[in-house]
Amino acid sequence: MARRTTTVSVAAGSKRAGGNHRSNPAPLRTAVRIATVSHTLDLRLAERLREFAFRQRISESAVIEHALRSFFDGGSDAELGSQLRRAGASLRRRA
Repeated sequence: MARRTTTVSVAAGSKRAGGNHRSNPAPLRTAVRIATVSHTLDLRLAERLREFAFRQRISESAVIEHALRSFFDGGSDAELGSQLRRAGASLRRRA
């Protein structure tokens, strides 16, 4: 199975700065503290991520961060770990 290595920046903490509320509000600023992580993804998933982010004009990192936040909001570590193992997840070793 082909894999693509993707490096993403994930917010370790976030702080939003509001702008003025006139006709052209300042853009929201995200994440003041950032951690850079690198993981392998299934090639089809990485391609879908890239295409989705491009078409929606959203960064790949923002998509991944949203997905991870939603995932971790779904239960305790024990529950989530059990769900992943039942779905066939395990440790990966680099080839």
